Parts: sequence; C-alpha cells; structure tokens
Amino acid sequence: MFVRIFTTLNQFPKTILLAVLVLSAFFFVQARDGLFDSETGRLRINSTVEPFIERDSGAYQQFLDARKAFGSEEVVVIALHNTEKKPIGLEFIVTLAHLKSDIETTVPGITKVLSMLDIPQASGECAGKSYFHQMGIGSVCFSVVEKYEQDISCLNSTASSSTPDTEESLEESLEESLEESLEENIDDTTGLQPETETPEDTVPDCSLINSGASSEKLRVEAETEINKIVSSLKNHPLFEGDVLSRNLSTAALIISFSPGSKPESDNTQTILKGLLSKYQKNSEVAKSLRIAYAGQPRQINKASRLIRQDMALILPLSLMLIVVVLLIAFRSIRAVIVPLSVVLFGILWTAGIIGLIGDQLNLVTMACAPIIVCVGSAYVIKFLNQYQIESLQIREAKKSGVPQPTIPEVVYATLSSVTVPVTVTALTTVAGFIALVVSPIPAVQQLGLYSSVGIIFINLFTLTLAPALLHFFRLPDLAPTENKSGLLDRFFQVIVEWLRLYSKRLIWIWLTVAAFAALGMLDLSINSSTNTFPKDSQLVKDLKLIEDELSGTDTLRLLFRAGNESENQQDLSYNPLKTAKTIFGLKELQDWLFQVKDVTEIGNIEGLRIDKMHSPVDVLEHYRRGLDKLSDKEVVQFFDKTAENGPKFLSDAEDVMQVTLRMRSNGSTAFLELRDLLLQKVPELLPHLQFSYTGGSVLSSESANNIAQGQINSVFLALVIVFVILSILFLSWKMGVIALFPNVITILIFFGSLGWLNIPIGVTISVIAAIALGIGVDDTIHFLSHYNENAKKLRNKRKASLETLPIVARPMLFSTIALSAGFILFVQSEMESQVLFGAFTAFTLLVCLAIDMTYLPSVVMETGLITVWDYVGLKFDEQFIEGIDLFQNMTVREAKIASLMAYTKDLEKGALLFTQGEIGDEMYVVLSGSISIFLDKNGKRTDLVRLKKGNTFGEMGLFRKAERSANAEASEKTRLLVVNRDCLEPLKKRNPKIAAKLFLNLANRLQSSLKETDERLLTQKEFDLTSLEAKLNANENLEQTEISIEPAEFWDKLGNKWRRIIMSYCKSHSIMSGKKIRKFNAKIGDYLFITSGEVEIESKVSAKSETFSVGYCWTRKDFDLIGEFSLCTGNADSAAQAIARKDSTLLQITKTDLLSLTQQEPRISVQFIEDLVCILSDQLAIANKRLQDQ
Repeated sequence: MFVRIFTTLNQFPKTILLAVLVLSAFFFVQARDGLFDSETGRLRINSTVEPFIERDSGAYQQFLDARKAFGSEEVVVIALHNTEKKPIGLEFIVTLAHLKSDIETTVPGITKVLSMLDIPQASGECAGKSYFHQMGIGSVCFSVVEKYEQDISCLNSTASSSTPDTEESLEESLEESLEESLEENIDDTTGLQPETETPEDTVPDCSLINSGASSEKLRVEAETEINKIVSSLKNHPLFEGDVLSRNLSTAALIISFSPGSKPESDNTQTILKGLLSKYQKNSEVAKSLRIAYAGQPRQINKASRLIRQDMALILPLSLMLIVVVLLIAFRSIRAVIVPLSVVLFGILWTAGIIGLIGDQLNLVTMACAPIIVCVGSAYVIKFLNQYQIESLQIREAKKSGVPQPTIPEVVYATLSSVTVPVTVTALTTVAGFIALVVSPIPAVQQLGLYSSVGIIFINLFTLTLAPALLHFFRLPDLAPTENKSGLLDRFFQVIVEWLRLYSKRLIWIWLTVAAFAALGMLDLSINSSTNTFPKDSQLVKDLKLIEDELSGTDTLRLLFRAGNESENQQDLSYNPLKTAKTIFGLKELQDWLFQVKDVTEIGNIEGLRIDKMHSPVDVLEHYRRGLDKLSDKEVVQFFDKTAENGPKFLSDAEDVMQVTLRMRSNGSTAFLELRDLLLQKVPELLPHLQFSYTGGSVLSSESANNIAQGQINSVFLALVIVFVILSILFLSWKMGVIALFPNVITILIFFGSLGWLNIPIGVTISVIAAIALGIGVDDTIHFLSHYNENAKKLRNKRKASLETLPIVARPMLFSTIALSAGFILFVQSEMESQVLFGAFTAFTLLVCLAIDMTYLPSVVMETGLITVWDYVGLKFDEQFIEGIDLFQNMTVREAKIASLMAYTKDLEKGALLFTQGEIGDEMYVVLSGSISIFLDKNGKRTDLVRLKKGNTFGEMGLFRKAERSANAEASEKTRLLVVNRDCLEPLKKRNPKIAAKLFLNLANRLQSSLKETDERLLTQKEFDLTSLEAKLNANENLEQTEISIEPAEFWDKLGNKWRRIIMSYCKSHSIMSGKKIRKFNAKIGDYLFITSGEVEIESKVSAKSETFSVGYCWTRKDFDLIGEFSLCTGNADSAAQAIARKDSTLLQITKTDLLSLTQQEPRISVQFIEDLVCILSDQLAIANKRLQDQ
C-alpha cells in the first residue's frame, strides 16, 4: 500500500513540480523573514550562551535574576600595553583618558567604563578622589593629568584642539566616571568614600602658570608625578590584575554594558574597533603602544562573522564539489540537477520551518545543513542509481525490436524497489535524531527536531520530486552488464575477488581495528574548549596579552543567601550577609582559592588560573588596613555606605550577595572542576549561608558539556533504537547485532581516533557521530535490501552478497566521495572547531564507506540474513504447517524462519524442475500446487507419482549431490520451497533449535523412505536367489562406494561431554547372543544404535532356500545405526526380526527423547541429528542401489 501511494502520485509529475514550487515560494518567504536581518540581509546567528542554557532549570532563572540585580557580566577589557615593557608614563595615561572619554560618548549601551583613573584614594588629603589627584594651591585637589593638559593648552593657546571648555567637559566626564565607579557593580571594586563636591573644587586658570615654564618642563614635571603615582600602585589589591598589570606596563579599560544592549552586535564592535584603530595609529605613543581588547562580546561577534563567512564560502564550494563528483559519476549535467534540487529544496523547506517557528540558528543547529546535504545526497544518488539499473534490466529483458522502456515504466519499477528501503532508512535516521528532542538544552532540541524535519522532507522529495524531474531530465543509460569493463567496474571486481577469498580474514581485521579504537576511547575526554580560533588570529593574540598582563576574561558569579537556620531570626534588622562572620568566611575562601596557606585542590585543575576575586574582603581590608577586630557594626556600615556610592555586592533587597571570580580557563572541563570543588568547599567555610553559582561562562560550559555528553548518549541511544529496528527487520537479535556492527565499528573508530589523538569532544565534533550513523545505517539497509533480492534469484547467499556489492558500491562510493569532498573544505575555516568538524566528518564517512564495502558483505556471506517484509509475506498458519512434512513439531514462527532461510521458486504449469540423471544438491517442499514425477524413455512418458502440497522430495540430493532418478514437472502453477546446504549452515548457527527440528523431520522422512525401500527389496516378485550370494558378498564394496560418514567417527567427534549428554536421553539395552530383540518394537521416529556386539536383521517375508536358512538379511556391528530396525514392528505382518549374533549393547532414543533434546540442548542436538540424517541417507542410497541391481 505504501509503495502504491508513491507510484500513484508519480503518475502526475507536473502536479508534483507545481506543488513543490508553490510551497517552496512560501517557505522561501518564511526563511527570508525569519532567518535574515532585514537591514543588512545577513544570516542571523545566535552566538550567545542563551541557546545552551536549560530554560526550565533554576540555574537559568538564577542567571536572569543575577543579571537583573547586579547588571550584565558581559564586559570588554581594553588593554594599553607598553611594548618596551616599561611602566606606563604620562603619554599612556593621557591616551587612556582620551580613549575612555571617546568610548563613553561613542559606543552604545555602555553603563560604565572603569580605569585606573577612577579608583578613589582610601585616605589622605584627597580621600575620595582618584590616586592621580594631588592637593594644590588653595587646598584644592586637582588631577595631575588634567592639570598637565590644561597647562599645555595654555602654553599653546593658539591651538584649537584643546580649550578650557573641553577641559571642563573632560574633567566633568572623569568626575562622572568616578561617581559611577562608586555606584556600579560586577567585577570592579572601588573605595568607600563618595566623592563630595566642594566650593573649592575649581579649575586653576592660566594665570597660575609660571611664566618661564615650557612644554618640556611641564611634561617632565607631570611625568615625574605620574611615575611616582604608578609606582605606588604596584601590588595594590584594587588595581592589580584589573586596571593595571603587575609590572606596571599595561593599563586597562573595563567596559560594562546594560542588560538590554547587544555588545556583540556588528554595529557596536565596528565602532569600538574603529576607535581603537585610530588611537593605535595616531596616539603620541603609537610606536611603543599596543592596544588589545577581549571579552565574550568580541568572541561572539567573531564567531558569528566566521560562521557567516563559512556559510557564504564553504557551503557553495561544497555544493560545487558535489556537483563535480555527480558529473563524474553520471556523466550528465541532467543527472546533477535532480540530486541538487532535492538537497536545495530540502534545505529551503527546513529553513522555512525554522523561520516560521521563529527560532534563530546557533552554533549547534548550523549542523542541520550538512546533515541534510549528507542524507539527501545519499538518498537521491541511490535512487538515481537504482533508476539506471531498473532501466537496464528492463531493456535487457525485452527482446530486440520491442520498444524501449518508457520513463513512467522505469519510474514505477524504481519506486517499487526503493520506496521501502529508503523509507526504512529515513525512519531509522529520524529515530536517532528525534531522541535529541527530549534534551533540556534548547539548541539540542532544535538540532533533533530540525534534522528530523529535514530528513523527512528529503525522503519525501526522493520519492516524489526526483521521479517527477526524471520525466524532464532523462538520465543516460548504463552500459549492458556484459560490457562493464571500465576502471570502476574492474575496481569493484577486485574487491569482490578479495571478499571471495578473504571474507573471514576481513571480518577479523575490522574487529581488530575496532578493538584497537576502543582502547583509544579510554583516553576520551569531554571539553568544550574556548580555543575555537586559530592561535595566530588577532583575537587570540589580544586575549593572550590581556590574560598574561592582567586577568582572565572568564567570570564566575558566586551568590550567597541567608540560610534557613540563621542566627537572631527574631531581630528583623539582622542580616547574616552583613556580618563579620561572613567577611571572615569570604577571606578564608579567598585564601583557599589563591592557595595562600598551602597548596590546595585548585592547583590540580589543569588549564585554570584564578586571577581575581571581587568581594567585600579586599575593599574592607584595604580601607581598614586589615580585618583585625572587625565587628558586625562596621560591616553593616560598609554595606550601607556602598549601597549608593560604592561597589555593589548586595542586591537592592539585600537578600543576595555577589562575589565574582575572574579567571583564565582553556575549556569547559576546568570550569566544571572548579564548580565541583566550590560546591564542596564553600559550605564548609560559610555554613550559615546558602551558596549557588551562575554566569554565562559556567552555564554555557555546563550546557556545552551536557550537549557533548548528550550527543554521545544520544548516539548510543540511537544505536539501541537502530538495533531494535534491525532486529525486528531481520527477525533475530543476533542478526540485529551483525547488521548494526558496521555502524558500531565506524562509531568506535571515530571516538577512538579522538582518544588516540587527545582531541576532546566538543559541541561541534559530537554531531559527527550522528551524521556517520545516519549514512552508515542508510548504506547498510540499502545493501541488505539488494542482497535480499539477489539471494532469492541466485539461491546462494555467498554469491548473492558478491553480486550485490557492485550494484550498491557505485552509489555508495560516489555519494561518500561527494560528501567527504564537501566537508573537507571546512579545513579552510578560521575556527578550529569547524576545521576539526570538516576533517573528522570526511574521515568518518570514508571509514564508513570502507566498512560497508568490505565488512558488511563479508558478514552477510558468512551468516545470511532474512528480513521482516519476507516474514510478513509468508501466509503460514497452524493448519498450513501441519500439512508440511518438513515443519512437523514446529510453531508457525519457527516454520516461517526456517522457510525464510531457504528460497522460494515459482513454476508455471508445464515448467520442468529437473531431469533424470541431472546432479541435484537441493531439496524441495511443495508449498502450493503439485509436481509430477515421471520417467521418459525413448520418448515414452511414464508418470510415477504426483506430489501435492506438503510433500517433500529430492532430499537425497541435499546431502549427497545424487543423480536425479526421474523428471519433475509442475502439474499446475506451483510454489516450491528450495532448501540447499547454503541455507542450512546459517540456520544452524542462528537458530539451532529450528535447525534441529528440521533435521529431525528430515531424519523421519528418510527413515520412512528407507523402510519402504527395504520392504520393496524383500517383497519383490522376481527375486534372483542365484545371484543373491554374490550381491550380498559385494555389500562391503557397495558400502565403501556409497558411504559419506562413518558412524563410529561421527560418535567419536561428538566428544565425551556431548556423548554423555546424548546418552542421558537414551535407554541402554544389553542383549545376549542368540536372543531376539523383543523388549521394544520399532516406531517411526525411534532410532536404535549398536555400540558393541553384532545384530542381524532377518527377513520374514523373502523366500528361503537350501543355501540360506533365512531370507534377505542385514548385519550391523561395532558402532552403527540399525536403520533396518524400522522393519521390526513386532506385528504379525512385520517384515523382519532382529537377533543378536553376539552379546550386544544397544542405545535406543525415542521420538519424544529427541524432541526433548532439541528443546533443551539445541546446539548438541542439531549436530547429532544432522549426522543421523547423513547416516540414514547413506543407508537409503545403498538400499536404492541394491533395489536397482535386483
């Protein structure tokens, strides 16, 4: 029915194309409006941490609350570095002041710009003023920098670049910055004392300048003062690492942004970079000045630009490479249009869905495009290849002079072949991706959802759009099968020859490689590294300078709240956050973090360096000159004074305290190790407070690791889902493992390579496994579906596997090369994560191809597979199998599996199955219809028997490759089940219980045939007594000619353990010499073995003579099966009797005992009963030979 839907739809190709175009126009509008910026036309990419944070978690809400209470943590650090490594001087300070002023007035969204010019003095004559203020004439504190600039301006009054008005504005700007620095939040700590305006704060005018002063003299004086001030700030806890380096050669500006602003936007970053570039080139210290800036906004902006750049460059180049490969593969531009259309429409429709929903692309969902390209290309290339194969087969089947096949005819045949396997592969791939939707991380949910949507679209287009386009873009025909002599065909033949000769060896080679790869997984690590950009990029160089000279740009917010069991709960004014106990606890935490007293666990975290801890401790300690005898009252006063004009450590409601760590880390692992240590240590140091953490960096690290770990888990979950699907598909969990194992090996090699190369799993790399799994399962199912068809035709699983490879290898090879060529272009990206993504995706796809072209055919050759659609197609029921000799004592399921391991053959009325004298190696079961067995001598036909439904024939050929004794012809339309040795071997391995029952039914069938033949031999009318003695004397020669297995050898090969188990199901009988065997009688299904002595079977119906005291007889001795005992029924009309000629020991195993053995010991029973069948076939062959000689 499913196939019929698509074959019916494709009767209207123009309608399909029109519908696709109309819907594509709709999705185009949705994608344009939802995914692209209306002003710039650029693709909108959300490079922030927001998509990686779990929305419904308390951590995300806490992140929002902290940002609301304390402002945004997104800061930009600008460093002015003296390349001569000397302490910064006057010109640097002047440049710093001007740059600060320009940034405040030019860059949008800024709340504060903090520099060393803004931190107030704790005490002294100019307490509350910056450290660059000094007491001047009239007890007025003035800025050394401003005074110098004003004095120079007065000397150069003719210059228009500096006026008193501008000086006033600069002073006001700096004063405002000072006030803001006392009021604002986040990472920066300042003094306690607010700056108070006094009437004396006036700007000195030019009349105060010494008339003999020169600009050089003024510069030297100011330089001297600046140098003294800068030197005094060395090791100052409020400066060092934040706004001034330890060696005094670097000063910094710390820019804070409002929560609603977008510092990562192109507009903000362009303005900022323009200002910095201007100062780098035009400042007075340009020769020795290097300006660097870093921060999360710059990294986000850079990542977004590079991703857009990669999308604009690499995606078109990838598609061009795919086009080139397709041109080489199909040698037609028309063949390129079809797959390209399917892929592009699939991407467009998926983008339209994303735009319609209103989501933006992010660093994870960007992988949707390559996933759709991968899957789409693979599906449609396989479809086109099958189209060419179907066209060739139809042309070859038609006789010369018959019109060539029409396109609708070929499309119908193609859809009939590929609809089910393509849809099954789509379902398995979607099953893997849809598992991601349950993730709490929005980016992962979107990846799973949109990849699944894209794959569904691709599957739909492969079965509708591709066939519709083929009505207008005719593909070139394949060369006839006998003319395949090209380089590629010869290459495939070489692989086929290797598989034929070394299939088992190839299996062991891949298993060894997988084991080696698995060892590499022991060193596998998850670390979403921040080293996304190349080491030689300007961003990384700037970041390194700032981290080396100042502090790291990564931040972690520690949040403290009052505990549930706080002291003095009755005192409503009491706040446990504003106590000396809290300050001392924070001091201990700071000492522990910086390993003051001893080496702590912090030092063991690789890739982490904590540079600063912004807390009330440093501020209080600095302004009190220590924490000795600190009282709760002082702490309350401190927080009261800083509530309005100081660094903000408490929220407005005073229920949350924030402490900020600035650090440098090389990835998410270091962040998370620190988090775990803090969760363990902080409650010990501050037990009276509740502790939590937040911040974009740590939350994104958690989420990134969760994504990477989740992707790994999802891959293994997908493997489980695919395993279940394949197990159902192939009706055996063992075959599910075998069919899945090529994909498992691919995944093992991918992860193992990462482990051996010490490459941690990040967000981007983790997606590769899902891509490889999708392609791998796709190739596996396509191979097995074609194999299944060939197995039915060739009735030989080994030949079917070798025949299948050249058919499926061509599309597999070209689709993988096309995809690998497309992905390898990602190595041109500036982002390390993209480079690794492209290189490892290409590598993994090539590994997947090699495995599917070597390991998979080898496994199929050695095992054989059956599929669920064949299983469902068998209309067996209990009534049906009761009428089939071969299926006795089997359930319906067992009978179906036994049948599916064999082959079916359909014969039209009058069709000849085999001829007399032909060597046969197959056995047949009539499933429907009837077969006539007849002799044809000198043109005269003699019908012997007509075999109907349920009858088995030809079993002797199954084990002995015997000559057919007559002809077989279909009397009507007939379906036969064909069983050969190639069918039985995999059945023995996979389903030994079913194989044992089948062999048991065969044994019973042969036993009945042996009894019938022996009875005919004994009762024939023309019995030549004269020649009987000579023929009996020739028995030994006859047995040596016809025997295929020595009973004694088979018994020895079973081994002591198996013999003991088999004997436990047997009854042992001791018979004295001369005694008749009367304790038990023969029944069909019971078997009697002689283990010692000698037993003779005497005829009771054949003629006697003077030469023979009895009629015809058989003698069994040593270890042997007494097959003729079936004649000894014990009834009055029994044809024979058994007599012991020597003291003998017999083993009897009944039909019931054999059935019990098959149920409880299937592996032992299958071997034992198969050998029993071989012995019976030998004895039957000898009996037939004797009968023919009479």
